[in-house]
Amino acid sequence: MTKTELLEESILRITKQAGLEMSGRFHLTSVSRDSRGLFIMDVMGPERKRFCEEVQRVVTGFPSDTESSFFALLPDVVDEIITAAQFDPADFRQVQKPEARSATTD
Repeated sequence: MTKTELLEESILRITKQAGLEMSGRFHLTSVSRDSRGLFIMDVMGPERKRFCEEVQRVVTGFPSDTESSFFALLPDVVDEIITAAQFDPADFRQVQKPEARSATTD
């Protein structure tokens, strides 16, 4: 499975958990030459704002501009999305960046 496919599946899982059907409503383009992954995401449709809000709810690094339809997903954000999607629904919680996690546990 490519990183693009994994990211797409992860986004679909997160949005499905929120009750949104987003299959075919967004497009990912890899613009990275390395394996870390830098993506441009295009979100289409009237549920664009809710889509962004739901992903932001579980991925703190996701872009906060809910009015835009194009987003640059930096490698750390891509990793956060993939990690967040791996949680079972009962364990689904907001994924924090490593430095934020350590600051809240001290």
